[in-house]
Amino acid sequence: MYGMLNVRSNFSIPTVTKWKNINKYGFVHKIGDYNYQKNDKINIFRRSNSYAINYKFKVKPFKAKKNKDIYFLGMQSNRNEKLNETKCGGGCGACSSQITTNNFETNDSTKNEDEKNDSKLLYLINPRGFCKGVSRAIETVEECLKTFKTNIYVKHKIVHNDIVCKDLESKGAIFIEDLNEVPDGSILIYSAHGISPQIRELAKKKKLIEIDATCPLVNKVHVYVKLKEKEGYKIILIGYKNHVEVVGTYNEAPDSTYIVENVEQVNNLNFPENQKLFYVTQTTLSIDDCSLIVNKLKEKYPHIETIPSGSICYATTNRQKALNKICTECDLTIVVGSQSSSNAKKLVYSSQIRNTDAILVNTVNDFDFSSLENVKKIALTSAASTPDELTQQFVKVLTSPPYNYKLSIFDGVEEIVPKWKLPKELINMIKQKNEEETKPNS
Repeated sequence: MYGMLNVRSNFSIPTVTKWKNINKYGFVHKIGDYNYQKNDKINIFRRSNSYAINYKFKVKPFKAKKNKDIYFLGMQSNRNEKLNETKCGGGCGACSSQITTNNFETNDSTKNEDEKNDSKLLYLINPRGFCKGVSRAIETVEECLKTFKTNIYVKHKIVHNDIVCKDLESKGAIFIEDLNEVPDGSILIYSAHGISPQIRELAKKKKLIEIDATCPLVNKVHVYVKLKEKEGYKIILIGYKNHVEVVGTYNEAPDSTYIVENVEQVNNLNFPENQKLFYVTQTTLSIDDCSLIVNKLKEKYPHIETIPSGSICYATTNRQKALNKICTECDLTIVVGSQSSSNAKKLVYSSQIRNTDAILVNTVNDFDFSSLENVKKIALTSAASTPDELTQQFVKVLTSPPYNYKLSIFDGVEEIVPKWKLPKELINMIKQKNEEETKPNS
């Protein structure tokens, strides 16, 4: 049901007088697909005294046999004022505000003009595209190519995007899997996905000049795995065993690490009750699937521990959460990214499990535009390894004839981007080179 919602409460929640403003203030897009009787009531309970508030809406649906509880978690008021204090902190009937369904006007005048006109909408989702770990890794390769007039070797694709890697190859980067292909003494860059200790040992034997472009969030997982093994823990690594990131993490402590890919494999784990346990995850997993596995682990081993800040990277989480907020309102999700990208595939999956068709495509030239037949609303996003210019090409085509979708920017999640420097090895090498070039000739 869509309509006008006038919120009046003793919590100083701002009055929302137009449907289009509800999202602005962080309230709901819709409250279920129900029919309401005139005198049905909705109770709003404040769940905490902080700026970020969780609300519980309890409604009595028309013709329903029992009450239906609907939860909208993590909604925030974007206003700077703090909600008024209540004696109980929320949750009791005396302190809750009551809103009758007279506040829901279901006539056409309350609908968004775009919906009323049945126009075609293209939701361009923020955040999307490059994460800091990816942009840092690419910049590392580009800086090496610019600074050092020699062959630059990269262990594995620097990021999982074919177009990015082909561009770097055209500039002189050489991507390899086997270190035996690298001449002794050469410059070798490690990709953003991380590397195993065994590879580092071989690189040192070959006297390679190592530059580590591993994403700092992946490196954080490596550090915890090594630390917890020394402390006597067994480590459960949630991820795909053949993914390059998981291979690197696993080999930090292969005798103490157990890879789990799904809930069923949790049932096969068998540890004594007094065994200290610690779990980490691949950083690019689906937050939906990962939560199922984690819940099963905690159910089986209540004492299991993990990294306090979590393992899944901020960009993976934010891109999935932003998409999840809008994809259910759309007929199709387009994810711009490479077939080799794990986080791109998880964006597709995230939309599909919410019953919205999704397509993963590398470039606009690869897209089958016949799939747009009868598609009124599109959610457009891109993987953390996708350059934004590839996404903008979709915007240009889809908003032009003959498709003529109207562009709407959808800000799903506020993203705070880390400020990471280039790898310290590279910074030191550039500094040393500059010092040598500025030395006076003897």
